Amino acid sequence: MRELQESSGPLEASILVEALRAAPAALLAIGLIAHALLWAIATQIAEPSPPPQMAVAIALGREWMLGYEGMPPLAAWVSAAIHHVTGSLFAVRLAASFCVAAAGWMLFLFARRIAGDRHAAIGVLVMVGVFPVAFPGSALTGDLLQMPLAAAAVLAWWYAVGERMPNAWTVLGLVAGVMMYAGPQAPALLLVLAAVTLFSPHGRVAVARFDAVLAVLLALLVFAFIAGPRFIWLWQHGFAQFFAGTGAGIAPDELLFPLRLAFVAFAGHFGFALILFLATAYAARAKENAPVFVREPAVPFVRGSVLALAAAPALLALLGLYGAGQAARVQLLSPLLMLSGIAAVLLGGERLTIRRQRLVGVIAAIYLIAPVAMQIVFSFVPGWFGDNRASNWPAAAAARTFTEIYHTRTGRPLEYIAGERVAAAQIAVMSADRPHVFIGADPAHAPWIGSADFRNKGGVVFWQIRGADASPPAELVARLPAFVEEAPLRLPWARGGGDPVRIGWAIVPPAR
Repeated sequence: MRELQESSGPLEASILVEALRAAPAALLAIGLIAHALLWAIATQIAEPSPPPQMAVAIALGREWMLGYEGMPPLAAWVSAAIHHVTGSLFAVRLAASFCVAAAGWMLFLFARRIAGDRHAAIGVLVMVGVFPVAFPGSALTGDLLQMPLAAAAVLAWWYAVGERMPNAWTVLGLVAGVMMYAGPQAPALLLVLAAVTLFSPHGRVAVARFDAVLAVLLALLVFAFIAGPRFIWLWQHGFAQFFAGTGAGIAPDELLFPLRLAFVAFAGHFGFALILFLATAYAARAKENAPVFVREPAVPFVRGSVLALAAAPALLALLGLYGAGQAARVQLLSPLLMLSGIAAVLLGGERLTIRRQRLVGVIAAIYLIAPVAMQIVFSFVPGWFGDNRASNWPAAAAARTFTEIYHTRTGRPLEYIAGERVAAAQIAVMSADRPHVFIGADPAHAPWIGSADFRNKGGVVFWQIRGADASPPAELVARLPAFVEEAPLRLPWARGGGDPVRIGWAIVPPAR
């Protein structure tokens, strides 16, 4: 939809308003890139060791399994691939933060076709105040990967239904198939897209044509071809694994959990609501000089579709979690809450007035910078008060010690590291040999390792010592060949603070 070019405003406008007038796409691109770089740099500074989700994804993704315990496979595959090519944890962090940027840009491409460039840019920029959408963290999780995938699905759907381009159905089928590997959000979004298409006159007309019917059938075939292996794996391992990475299970009759999750998601829009209130409240000085951006009226189908896509997928996801008795982090909803800003812009009418423009710019800048600054500040504080983060664990020192001594003793590269899931993954990622992780020395949790592999090739087994007893856990002794304990390691936390970490360990020499 073409945006009207007329706009009015004060004789002196803020830089933000002038940029919106002159080059809204460039302003949005700069904002998205700056947001991604700030988060990547801040988390690189704040986390001396890879955080648990990142470490596990990189360490296990190299095994190329169709499913992993506690995490969706696409996040593991992409994290491992990026780390294998670049050898850099910063590249993985950058990819995680750029998921938000890519999602924002694709939403802009969608919104500009229904509301014009300026309104579309505003609708995406105001999302800087929404938690968890604008808070990517450092690990490339399935929730983050779902954000650009969900945005691409919405964009492809609009091309297919809104602009009646048959080839877009194939793209939608492809994206939907890939989404099934990234987490459980896909069904909620796809059901809403299907409902909006089938229950609106515009949508029914769009799919009733002969070429559209053929395109939809082809899209379903593409979806089945891509998602089929994932569904087969889920069927073989129990569909409970479909919720891997969302959180711990709870009783199915627990109603308070989804209500709490909904409240956190609602409260996470506080910054978004504050920006909208300051920009639109009428109790402002010189309101007659406030800049106004004008667009063409949106048709009912557009307004109804955007409102449905902004609210219904998250509600469906909450109902699905309740029905399945699953708990989840609020980040699960981040791919399903991305259209709040675009919905607000459409509800604001054809004439969008920006009041208190400089104050709004300052508030937006605070929401852009403050969270990343807090990441850095808090990373230096907890260790000195006995509250060390997992990313402060001395993974690099432990990996260097294990790898060097194993080389000296055996003359071979370190092939396997056996121990607790997160700590073993952190050591594996930081080791120069990139050993395979043998979780708990239990093949049931590490099916990529055969029962004889560890025995034949050898490796290092370790355990954390808590208290006076430094002996290895009984389950490790029972599952592994006989080994002789080494002198325990005492390693300082990566960023200091608190008592040193005590690690028991042993070398299991290769059998051949």
